[in-house]
Amino acid sequence: MTDAAHPASSIDHREAAFARWQTRERLIARMRLGLPALMALIVIGLVGWVAASTLQKPKAVRIEDPIIRMVGARFQGRTDDGRSFLIGARQAVRDEREANSVALIEPIMVVGAETPTPRRIMARQGTYDEKTRLLRLTGDVRIDDGSGNRVATNDTVIDTRTGLAVGQQGIESDGPLGQVSADSYTVKDKGDRIEFQGRVRTRVNPE
Repeated sequence: MTDAAHPASSIDHREAAFARWQTRERLIARMRLGLPALMALIVIGLVGWVAASTLQKPKAVRIEDPIIRMVGARFQGRTDDGRSFLIGARQAVRDEREANSVALIEPIMVVGAETPTPRRIMARQGTYDEKTRLLRLTGDVRIDDGSGNRVATNDTVIDTRTGLAVGQQGIESDGPLGQVSADSYTVKDKGDRIEFQGRVRTRVNPE
């Protein structure tokens, strides 16, 4: 009985193995067809994505803060007549988008430091243009001409090339000769002459 059943079992085993082989061959055949198709779809998708990215409007790049801050800034130069000037400030702020302009906090300007009577000008705020060499001072502007004359105003523009200074927001001057107030003024001749305009009032000190 045992010897007679053995050939049938062997045949069933071979048929099962043959069926598994056929299934594996069909799977391999489908993979041979499917994988190239899948790779082709991936390539097409990548090409399409690159093309869409190229045609898409580029996004604006965010620019970092262009502000540069300097502590204890100094600007030096000479007027047309040869006198030196020095502009200092507790802090200076430069905007790279306006490279020539420098905002000043608590600026002070000294003109003719090498002379017997240097002139000093100070204020709460200011702006210095390195191209035009114009210095604008605002807020509690104080001018000392070195000879005992003191000027108080709220706004003055100084041409550091010529030494000419102009103010339009009122002025009060006090010195050995007396006091003067006016709506506006112009400083000329290296600071030796001041012209007052608008509601000029004077008080002369007796000798």
